[in-house]
Amino acid sequence: MAGCTRTVDNPRATSQASIGPIAAGQVADLLSPDIQNQDGNRFAVVVPDSCAGTALEVDPPFLVDHGPAAEDGGHWSGANGSSEVVNEEMVAVYPSDFSAADALASARRVVESCAGSEVDVTTMADRTYTFTVEAPAVQAPAGSVLWSLRSAEWNCDNLVVAAHNAAIEVTSCGPGGGMDTVAAAEQALERIETLADNTA
Repeated sequence: MAGCTRTVDNPRATSQASIGPIAAGQVADLLSPDIQNQDGNRFAVVVPDSCAGTALEVDPPFLVDHGPAAEDGGHWSGANGSSEVVNEEMVAVYPSDFSAADALASARRVVESCAGSEVDVTTMADRTYTFTVEAPAVQAPAGSVLWSLRSAEWNCDNLVVAAHNAAIEVTSCGPGGGMDTVAAAEQALERIETLADNTA
């Protein structure tokens, strides 16, 4: 899907604190080049609230709970073998005192505590799913947390990465599951590192 328009949401700047090495105005550059110029049917409500971070795509807790200075997001479609997958990307830039390690540890605690539990999800279009939260079947790359949401009809493979003063969360869903989240996490971390290196 390379070459498609990348900007989907208007980036929201929410803080005047010291921000760096990545600037708030660069938040859209954290999105992958696959982003299409359309909004996806995001997960808008998740019950129970204690596990909301595993599925919520509107104001995702793994990103917004840490006080982002700017946020953005986008949607794109791809393939997992013969099945189509839909992907939601959510990105954030934080003040310079953001702790990537603390953000990842917080996300990891939620995933671990919710593993094996069911979450009821309602999309922006009022479609509902009941997922079982699953711990990753593969080892997450350093700087990332991986997990899955499983149901009879729709399955999601998710990731969140954080480094420097930025974080990226991706939800990848399809009938047979989503994209290779290990590779996607590594690519997301590379986008953060590239921006940090170019602005240091």
